[in-house]
Amino acid sequence: MLALPLVMLGVYGAQSYSRHDLWDRVYDPALYLGLNLVVLFCWVGTLLGRLTIQQLSLIVLTGSTVFLTLKLTLLGVVVNDPQVLLQEFMESMVWLSPILVWRIITQLSRAARLTLNALLLSMLLGGVFVALKPLLTGGPLQPVVLMTLLQLTLTSGVILLITSVFQRYASQSSQVAGEQAALRKLTFTDILTGLPGRARLQEQLHELTQGTAPFALLYVDVDGFKVVNATLGHAAGDELLRVLAGELRRLSGPDSQVYRLSSDEFVVLLPGADDSQAEWTGQVLLHEAAIEPSARVGVETTLSLGLSLYPQDSTDGAELMRHADSALAAVKRAGRRQLRRYHPEQDAVTEREQLLARELGHALPRQELTLAFQPVLRLHDSRIVKAEALLRWTHPALGRVSPAEFIPVAERSGLINPIGSWVLREACREALAWPDLIISVNVSAVQLLQFEFRATVHDALTRTGLNASRLELELTETAVLYEDERAARTLQELRDLGVLVSIDDFGSGYSNLMRLRTLPITGVKMDRSITSDLTSPQAGQFARALTLAVRGITRNLGVDLTAEGIETPEHLRAVQDLGCQLGQGYGLAMPMTAGQLTARLARPATCPDDQGAPRHASH
Repeated sequence: MLALPLVMLGVYGAQSYSRHDLWDRVYDPALYLGLNLVVLFCWVGTLLGRLTIQQLSLIVLTGSTVFLTLKLTLLGVVVNDPQVLLQEFMESMVWLSPILVWRIITQLSRAARLTLNALLLSMLLGGVFVALKPLLTGGPLQPVVLMTLLQLTLTSGVILLITSVFQRYASQSSQVAGEQAALRKLTFTDILTGLPGRARLQEQLHELTQGTAPFALLYVDVDGFKVVNATLGHAAGDELLRVLAGELRRLSGPDSQVYRLSSDEFVVLLPGADDSQAEWTGQVLLHEAAIEPSARVGVETTLSLGLSLYPQDSTDGAELMRHADSALAAVKRAGRRQLRRYHPEQDAVTEREQLLARELGHALPRQELTLAFQPVLRLHDSRIVKAEALLRWTHPALGRVSPAEFIPVAERSGLINPIGSWVLREACREALAWPDLIISVNVSAVQLLQFEFRATVHDALTRTGLNASRLELELTETAVLYEDERAARTLQELRDLGVLVSIDDFGSGYSNLMRLRTLPITGVKMDRSITSDLTSPQAGQFARALTLAVRGITRNLGVDLTAEGIETPEHLRAVQDLGCQLGQGYGLAMPMTAGQLTARLARPATCPDDQGAPRHASH
């Protein structure tokens, strides 16, 4: 819009330098009047909103093309004075620069670009006609006119080239800037709800924790959201989340900030809120935020909320998030649909489990998991016949984490399947160095019930080349093991592969003796608590009776019996007297590395000596 008045001023400026010759008196006023009328039309039309910038550009370029083409044609026909021709020709060429600048500052349509090209072509042809006109009339060529034409043509070409390069660069820069803006939006904004995401929350927490003003953090989770997706479809789930996002913003107050973290998890920041204000807002969200989303999708939806406060609960943003998440986890365990404030004493176990779950997910790629091997001995000659693979986790900051602690976490978090697959492959690979041994690997009920578990075992055997008869899977006895038909089918499929199957910790769990008869097992490992009681004055008689009963069952089934937990010479003599075939425990052999086991196998078999091994040691 500002360019048009400048064009009009340029027109009047050109007129003020008139030489008052025939051309300036007759032709120039008519041509410039026409140009001024076009400019005025464009100005008024744009002010009234009748013309877009693209239409304006097309009209200006078309008018300029007509103006300059007509002027150059008339110059060639009417004017014969070389001096007048030269001056008027140069005056005409001066208009080229503003037109090319117009090309830079506006986004030209394809029609406008074609018009501009036509303008440049017409100016070039018009200039050639003016310069070569003397040849048509039999007169001599004017060197000055020719030189001027050449210089202006080169100048115009350079200007055109520069504007083209600049426009291409500007277009690319604009595209890159647009892509960066879109990427930033994707990084910091949730597309579905329009809420800022985790990255923006982390930035905001960092800013808030630099100050002393209190604030509250509410961790919000939609109860049973997976059921909504499964029963009503993902479109209904998306609608529920969109409406819920709006309700959280509306109900949490004008100063609050709402973020979406994942599928059905939100965080509400309450700047300046103390514990009573945060509790009040949390109760409002708990009882009212899900009403409208439920009405929209046609199913009742409830929320669970965890609350942490700054600076009472922590002065670190990430820790505040963990504390609120821990409080939320406690709500989930207590039945959902509640608001709970973080309590350090009560939530310490939850936070430890969450920490282990997060870190355990990185344990495999960071190569923090290793295997130890504890021998199983044939008791009558102390010969090693088996080696049980024991999983070990050494974390760079947490140190050695007990399997009794991290295995349940792996089962609950779904990590047991990739970890279990790795253990199987690694144990089979190591077993290739001990051709006379059976390698035993512990398998949880969670793994056993996976549809692809048989394929996982087969893959481990195929990859390593280990004979199936040298792999024994130890299954902890559970109700699932005895009652789930899928477990029974999987066990039979494993036996069909040639894999050995043993029940671990027998006597400490479900112990369905009738069902035991129908399972395709090859061994039973008696729980360490029974072995420990064999030397107890109070429980010894019952433990011996139970051992004899288990011994009779295994003989009847034709399977091996292994006594666990042999830690003293007394334990060893007791299980030998009761007819146990195999034994395992710290009193026989400690867990060791693969290299140590290789060295141990190279030594001649001897009776285990009393090294004062620790009692009740866990493997």
